[in-house]
Amino acid sequence: MTNKGLLLWLFLLALWGILRGLLPLLPVPLPLLPIAWMAVLVVGIFLLLWLTLEVGKVIQVKWAAICGLVTLGLRVALSFFPMMPNLAAQIALKAFADTLTLATALLLGVSISPLIRHANLIPPVAVVLAVVDIWTVSLGGFVFQIQQKAKEGVPIAQKIVEAATIKMPTVASAQHAFIGIPVIGIGDLFFAAFLFNLLWRFGLNARAAFALSFLFVVIGLLIAQLPFMPFGIPGLPFIVLGVLLPNWRQFKYTPEEKRALLVGAIFLFALIAIFSVMAKKL
Repeated sequence: MTNKGLLLWLFLLALWGILRGLLPLLPVPLPLLPIAWMAVLVVGIFLLLWLTLEVGKVIQVKWAAICGLVTLGLRVALSFFPMMPNLAAQIALKAFADTLTLATALLLGVSISPLIRHANLIPPVAVVLAVVDIWTVSLGGFVFQIQQKAKEGVPIAQKIVEAATIKMPTVASAQHAFIGIPVIGIGDLFFAAFLFNLLWRFGLNARAAFALSFLFVVIGLLIAQLPFMPFGIPGLPFIVLGVLLPNWRQFKYTPEEKRALLVGAIFLFALIAIFSVMAKKL
């Protein structure tokens, strides 16, 4: 661990939690709403991805696993806390819980990176994660099913969607609106921390990957707000593109390995197609 880097990371993690709790309470004049919403979107995504990028630098893998399990235990314990009567206490507890959830995802994402022993495994693993994320969110997977249940009014599903989706500003009156800090899916951040830590470990271009991931995620979230877009779009493919594009020339494969990757890709897409058909019939 590097003390200064760790302290900065913890400070910005706490800042994210504070913004998560306080931003939805701050009224924004309607004339400033488009600028304020865009500023919050850009700053919020930058902060989230910076935390995701740097966690693997400031915390060693063995400590990441231990700290991740501790934050997970604290987050589970918080779920048993009774509802506070005071509104300020409710907001503080919810922001703290969300911060613990974020920290858990990032720390545990870093902790599994030793499973990958060679840089050449990064592209196939990243592509598989992106494809599975697309299926999960858009083609009948778990997230898709949760979204459908939320539309049908199932309370637990509505709470999950409420906690993990980007929200448009809420207009409170003729003069003011409220804006929440943007959220990327916790699973996306878990795997993003995993991929960014692999870039650090193998000496690849992590900074360029961060910059491209930030750009692609912001563009993706803006596209998601268009009226003809489906409810929720997968976030991990945008991060995977950002990770792979600036490092593509660093991955070298033999002809045999390329053929094996092609066969694996065909098999993967066939499985996704079968699972999608099965999910629609359930």
